[in-house]
Amino acid sequence: MLVDDNPQRATMVEERLWAAGFDVILVIPSAAGLLFQIEQNRPDVVLMDLESPDRDVLESLAIINHHNPTPVVMFTQQDDPDYIREAVTAGISTYLVGDINPDQVKPIIDVAMAQFRAFQGLREELLSTRAQLDDRKLIEQAKGLLMSHKKISEDEAHRLLTKLAMDTNQRLPAVAKTVLATLSLQGKRKD
Repeated sequence: MLVDDNPQRATMVEERLWAAGFDVILVIPSAAGLLFQIEQNRPDVVLMDLESPDRDVLESLAIINHHNPTPVVMFTQQDDPDYIREAVTAGISTYLVGDINPDQVKPIIDVAMAQFRAFQGLREELLSTRAQLDDRKLIEQAKGLLMSHKKISEDEAHRLLTKLAMDTNQRLPAVAKTVLATLSLQGKRKD
């Protein structure tokens, strides 16, 4: 997908993209309706060349990055460090100051897509690690409650949780969550 506010340049870039083997599914002259267009067309990459993209463009890109992550290459004349930082935070894969050179588009897109994939891999790894930590916290809390309610050791509490997980064919964090809810309710009833 190509977003370019200069029709002549857009035509040249589109031709170079086709020649480089890219399927240009859509060329639009502004970022108006960008969210809708990306949602409808699901491009592999978005190439933007806008003289002066505004904050609304960055907000749209941040929403896209959150809901439908897509590599975005932005060419612009904006060289303000704060704007560049905001653009990267919004999910721009590659930010280039200056005019687009149609002959350099393919390697730039290749780099942007590689950076995007690497970033997505790190993002998924971070989410997985956070989930594992959350699971570990639940298990530790459940063991602590079992230890205090049943007056048992940590090893015994862990064995009990493991046995409950096997008996109910559930994952250990799910059992820990149930134990926490049950024992917390019992504790409130005694009060």
